[in-house]
Amino acid sequence: MTTGLNLTSLLNVTELHNQSRGCSLTKSFQFYYLPTVYIMVFLTGLVGNSLAIWMFVCHMRPWSSISVYMFNLALADFCYVLSLPFLIFYYFNKTDWIFGDVMCRLQRFIFHVNLYGSILFLTCISVHRYSGVVHPLKSLGRLKKKNAVINSALVWVVVIVGISPILYYSRTGPKRNATTCYDTTTEDELPGYFIYSMCMTVFGFCIPFLIILGCYGMIAKALISNDMNNAPLRRKSIHLVIIVLAVFAISYLPFHVMKNLNMRARLYFQSPDMCDFNNRVYATYQVTRGLASLNSCVDPILYFLAGDTFRRKLSRATKKNSRKGDGQPHSKSEETALNSLAEHGENGDRRL
Repeated sequence: MTTGLNLTSLLNVTELHNQSRGCSLTKSFQFYYLPTVYIMVFLTGLVGNSLAIWMFVCHMRPWSSISVYMFNLALADFCYVLSLPFLIFYYFNKTDWIFGDVMCRLQRFIFHVNLYGSILFLTCISVHRYSGVVHPLKSLGRLKKKNAVINSALVWVVVIVGISPILYYSRTGPKRNATTCYDTTTEDELPGYFIYSMCMTVFGFCIPFLIILGCYGMIAKALISNDMNNAPLRRKSIHLVIIVLAVFAISYLPFHVMKNLNMRARLYFQSPDMCDFNNRVYATYQVTRGLASLNSCVDPILYFLAGDTFRRKLSRATKKNSRKGDGQPHSKSEETALNSLAEHGENGDRRL
């Protein structure tokens, strides 16, 4: 009886060791792919979002409702871009995290705040454009700047509260004589994190995406009909639909699918015959992590093509600065005439 008990204990220990060891994954490619993507996102995102924030603060006043949403979107992207140098060094350093546990948790927290904040602000922008295109008369009272400010504050509160569990799950840990910064969580916490991730996928991604698809379906219907004769609004609405759907198709959708599939593979597909599958899933997930960060350098294109008067005011601001640099005098009467012309052209846009 004692021998049988010892044999059973030995088998249980061996099985536990095999489960903890799991499949060995190939990770060397991420040392080159991820820092390359992050460097590109950092450089383009820093320039694009800095320019956008400068425009919104210095040249877009008074703001329209959609400008409020776009400013908050640019602010979320800018904060994330500023955190990227830590990740760039981390992957160049062969995933050896040297910045401490607090910075690791904060890094993952900022990424997810940007991810879901961006999704919700794009949803607000899409609903706003839907209201202005499909129900222009009924929505006049609901499209005030005050409502946009309140909605933006609610988005920040909801996102920060919803993402706060990341500060618990994300952490550093020893791995092969190095300190890793988990982008998800440790094996012990993975079951709980998987449930949390699925909830965030449903409420933070799927539901907003369905709302956006519904809005764009109605916008497309209005654009196809002959009832809409506002050419600038038609053009900006088309640009909005194309850019937002492209961001979701390239950045958000693949990331959520592969992130949850990768965690499911870590939990349930650790048998030797599934190791090749796990390797492919993990590699694809790493690719989508890079793609998920691209929204931070794509969003400024949205402001330029679909924002209220953004392109015209950017052109005016750059021309004004170039005139100052050239030292050319600018008469007061000419400046007054230009401002009057610009204000006359903006009246149509502010009907949104």
